[in-house]
Amino acid sequence: MSFNAPSHASSSIRAKSTNANLPTSSEPGPTANRSFTPTMSSAFPAFSVYPTTGIETGSSPLDVAERSFALLMHGPRPLSVDGAELGHGLPARTIPLNELRAILLHPACDRTTRDEVWRHLVTQARTHRGAWMLAAVALALPMLRRLVKALGEKVTAEREDLEAEVLACYMEALDRVKLAWPHPVLRLSRLTQFAVIRNYSAERPELLSDPDQDVDRQTLTYPTGHADLLLTQAVRQSIITPEMAEVIGLTRLENIPLSVYCRRRNLLYCAVLKRRQRAEAALYRALMNGDLSNSC
Repeated sequence: MSFNAPSHASSSIRAKSTNANLPTSSEPGPTANRSFTPTMSSAFPAFSVYPTTGIETGSSPLDVAERSFALLMHGPRPLSVDGAELGHGLPARTIPLNELRAILLHPACDRTTRDEVWRHLVTQARTHRGAWMLAAVALALPMLRRLVKALGEKVTAEREDLEAEVLACYMEALDRVKLAWPHPVLRLSRLTQFAVIRNYSAERPELLSDPDQDVDRQTLTYPTGHADLLLTQAVRQSIITPEMAEVIGLTRLENIPLSVYCRRRNLLYCAVLKRRQRAEAALYRALMNGDLSNSC
């Protein structure tokens, strides 16, 4: 697989492959975001860079990641990779990451190239965090959205919470995946999926259920007494931290949405969600083991 850049490289790149079966101008491309036109010098088409305009305007975690990536790429120095250094048939020039995403999604991009690019992206995300971590998320958004859809049929969770869980588990998988193994994207997907399912397993605590749940549903509840006093006792016994007691008290007992809580305090939603889940799991174990008194 090789890619030769036309003169207007910032807007499109031209893919060439000796054995790729690509659509002509009369055959629609695999997605609506790619436009195919025949060229004079080759039977293979050109395709446009993945657009960064007209993106989702929702407030879900994955939509926010998409918008943040678009803003990053519209800056004066958009994040890029050196195609000449990466090799594997990539254009021998600087490639902005939104263009790189289009290359990776194109059927002419072979698995070897895709794997090498992802190893580079994961390494950059681990080393530099920040913008590179966002880029690793953005280039995986098609996969992450498929995971959310598939996991929505296996776990019981609000869409926003499930997206945040998938995003948090994926970011953890970026640090855990072994780059020496083949198919890093597939392994990232599996690590993320298994982590989400594990976190939503049968041991997931339900002791702080939302008040509008079905009253006939059998769920673990607090012992008789005041829930806020129980949280205070849990802090005193170092079962949970004071910060998590506040989060649970406000978001579970006072019904303040976690997204609102995070916005008011300028906190990362997925990180607070993970900490709350761990705190609730600790409370669950303490209640089941009798470590918390029911005389609160």
